[in-house]
Amino acid sequence: MHRILFILLFSTLSTLSIAQDSLKWYHSKSDIYYAPPVTTGSIAAAGLVANVLGIRMLNARPPIDESTVLGLDKMSVNAFDRHVFDHDVNDRENSHNFTDWGLYVSVVMPFALFIDKDIRKDWFEVSLMYLETQMIAVNVYNYLGPGVFTRYRPITYTFGEGNPPVEMRELTDNNNKRSFFSGHTSNTAVGTFFTAKVLLDYHPEWSTGAKIGVYTAAAIPPALVGYYRTRAYKHFYTDVMVGCAVGAATGILIPTLHKKLRTKRNKYGGATSFMPVMQPAMMGLYVKTSL
Repeated sequence: MHRILFILLFSTLSTLSIAQDSLKWYHSKSDIYYAPPVTTGSIAAAGLVANVLGIRMLNARPPIDESTVLGLDKMSVNAFDRHVFDHDVNDRENSHNFTDWGLYVSVVMPFALFIDKDIRKDWFEVSLMYLETQMIAVNVYNYLGPGVFTRYRPITYTFGEGNPPVEMRELTDNNNKRSFFSGHTSNTAVGTFFTAKVLLDYHPEWSTGAKIGVYTAAAIPPALVGYYRTRAYKHFYTDVMVGCAVGAATGILIPTLHKKLRTKRNKYGGATSFMPVMQPAMMGLYVKTSL
C-alpha cells in the first residue's frame, strides 16, 4: 500500500512540475546544472512524503520475540563481521552519540559550499538538488534496505553481557531488525560526497591531485561514522560498507545527472521530464529529454 501511494504521489507531483516548467516561468539559472526548482523541488517533496510512509512501515513491524533473541548465536555470523563483538559493549552509548553528531555535521556540510562565490550565486538550485539527493538516499534505505532485508543488529546478540548487563527490553525493539544497511553512514556519505562532487564540478581547473584529495577527505567522515556505528553495536562491518557505497554513489550520481541534463539542454534545448519507476524488483527514476 505504501508503494502504491508513493507511485501515485510521485507521478502527480512530477506531472505538475513538468507542466509548470513547460510554461517557462522559471528555469535553472546555473551554468553547471539543469535543476529547475519546480521539478527538483517536487521530486524532493515526493521523497519526503515517501520517507514518512517508509518510516511508518518500518515502525509498524512487530518487536523481536524473546525466544529469537535467546536463540541468536554469534558464531552464526560470518568471520569478518564477527569481529564487531570484539568491541566493549559498555562503550556503545558514547559511540552512538558520536555517530549522531558526525551525521549532523556531515548533513549540513554542503551548505559550506556557498562560501565559494561561484557556487553561492546558484545557492537555490544547489540547495534543492541536495535536498532531492538526500530524499532519494533515505528512500533507497527505507525501501531497499531494511524494507527488504531483515538483519538483527549486533546488540541483539549480547543479552546479559556488560556492566550493567544488557537487558532483554533493549533487544526486543523492532528497530534492532534494521542492521542492513547503515542509514547513518549512507546519509553521512551523501553529504560529504555531494559536497566534493559539486565543488569539483565548479572547479574543473583543479589538478588531479587536488581532486583526489577532495574525494579522500569526503571519505573520512562516513568512514569514522561507520566505524563508530560498529562500536555502538548498531551495525556489522558489511552494513556500514554498503551504506557508505550507497551514500557515496547517490551523492555523486544525482549531481552528475543534473550536469548531463544541463549539457544536453545547452546543446539541443527542449524540455526534460521525469517519471518514477517502481516495481517489486526495481525502483528508479526515468528521465526523458526532448530534443
